[in-house]
Amino acid sequence: QGAEEIQAMMKAFRENPVKSLAGSPVVLIKDFQSLTATDAEGNVTKLDMPCTSNVLQYFTAAGDKISVRPSGTEPKIKFYIEVKLPLASADEYEAVNAAAEEKVLAVKASLGL
Repeated sequence: QGAEEIQAMMKAFRENPVKSLAGSPVVLIKDFQSLTATDAEGNVTKLDMPCTSNVLQYFTAAGDKISVRPSGTEPKIKFYIEVKLPLASADEYEAVNAAAEEKVLAVKASLGL
């Protein structure tokens, strides 16, 4: 049953693409199952890859990247969330790190997690 739920989630992500994450518009979606990249205007290009994989990647205008894929060994779905924030100096590290953690939470909320 868990595997069926995961497949349904991946199908839903493909049929209803995410438009924004943490308030930033999604500017590119890569689908490694269909080997296509679709930009915000709907332009589709082919990905030059040797084989397919059940992976989706979302890229935002803010420079964030979110990858979604089912686990290969367990009935669960994995989300890899990379957020990007400017860091002008080492003195800002703690504040920027805290902001990044908040942004990850906002991305998760955007995905309904």
